[in-house]
Amino acid sequence: MSHKSNDSHTVPSQYQDVLHSRIVQNNVVRIEEHLEAMQRDPHGLEFGPWKREVDEIWKSSFERINQMGESSQRSILESIRETWVTYITHYGAVEVKS
Repeated sequence: MSHKSNDSHTVPSQYQDVLHSRIVQNNVVRIEEHLEAMQRDPHGLEFGPWKREVDEIWKSSFERINQMGESSQRSILESIRETWVTYITHYGAVEVKS
C-alpha cells in the first residue's frame, strides 16, 4: 500500500483519494448552486464574480483529481461529467473582465 505525506502525517493513498473525492463532490455541489444562479441572471452584476469563483472551484477540483490514483480519477471524473459538460458547454468560452 502506498502512502502520501500530508503535513507531518502519513496517510494511505486510498484514504487520501477518498478525502479528495469528497472534497471534489462538495465542490461540484457548490458549482451547481452557482450555475443555477448564473442561469437565472446571465446579464446581472453578479455574473462575473460567480463565473470567476466557479472557474477557481473547477481548477481546485481538477488539481485534487490529479493527485488521486488512476481508478479513483476515473470514478470521480465519471461522477462529475454531467456538471462539467453543462458548465463547459454554456460558460467555457465566456470571458469575464476583471
